[in-house]
Amino acid sequence: MIRYGIAGIPLTGKGRTFIESVEETYKLDLKALEVQLLRVNFQENSGTEYLGMRPRENENSIIIDVMRPDDDGNYQSVGTETVIEEEDVVKELFWNMAKNYDDLKTGGELAKELDVILSIHSPYYMDMLNSGEMGEKSEDHLRWTMIIGKQMEARRIVTHTGFYSRSKKESMKLATGIYTKIAGEMSVENGFPYIGVETSGKPEIFGTAEEVLNLAKKIPGVEPILNMPHYHSLSGGKLLSSNDFSEILERFSKYARNDTYVEFSGVEYEDNSEVKLTAIKHGTLKFETFADCLMDYTGDLTIISCSPLLEHDAQYMDSIYARNFIRHIQRKKAKGESR
Repeated sequence: MIRYGIAGIPLTGKGRTFIESVEETYKLDLKALEVQLLRVNFQENSGTEYLGMRPRENENSIIIDVMRPDDDGNYQSVGTETVIEEEDVVKELFWNMAKNYDDLKTGGELAKELDVILSIHSPYYMDMLNSGEMGEKSEDHLRWTMIIGKQMEARRIVTHTGFYSRSKKESMKLATGIYTKIAGEMSVENGFPYIGVETSGKPEIFGTAEEVLNLAKKIPGVEPILNMPHYHSLSGGKLLSSNDFSEILERFSKYARNDTYVEFSGVEYEDNSEVKLTAIKHGTLKFETFADCLMDYTGDLTIISCSPLLEHDAQYMDSIYARNFIRHIQRKKAKGESR
């Protein structure tokens, strides 16, 4: 099955919440939604305000961690399944798309009922290879995205890794350690989503196809996310023929967890570096050519529009694929009758 979906809130939707986005995606006859963790505010508050409460009972924010002092007075995470005590520090997330855990659960249940597959993208600025405070914050943001993704029953989270902070070999080793640790702490077996590591569109950012595939090969809880415009930019415009698309899709499908996850849009690039994403009809990255390579594709595939036109281009891709598939069947039938 091939599903088409969007990355973000539908442009045509009047509502701006998670639940409304699920409803609008269904009304648009799309089958996948990548929720964006944008416009969030993180705060630390005293546990006295929530004394005796469990994090999921809070109606006004999403509590994503509780820190508790040990015998030496050092604060350590005790997770979100505990009763909050007076000396705790509560980490809260305020998000315009969902007010609390009930909103996340309701939206997830609705998506399942409407057969809309959910994923969630971590905050876009991630710098996990940074050895300082920014690296720690990025790891925390990934964990918090995993917590939210689990509550909404997302199939995967999608994340960037960030800038190279050392040699590519050393960066690969560091990234492997980070993702292994988080995938172990928040495993698929315990209901958390897969960690989807996205390909990069800029040479200074970790995420070549080889790096992303190596992570998925080494870590069962990680899957490779093929961002076509990013890959096209970083390769200097390599995706030109149907065979080019088939080759890279086959490599990523080998390590997919359930369905192969692809993001698509038009793109402008310069010197092997992405400049900006564009509508699909613009640029050298052609969906018509990609659709040709999908005619005999037998696996499950999710194609997410990350174009500025979002659902318009998702529907455009769906219609192009349907048109090509009809022609493909007609050609096969004609060949069979001519024999």
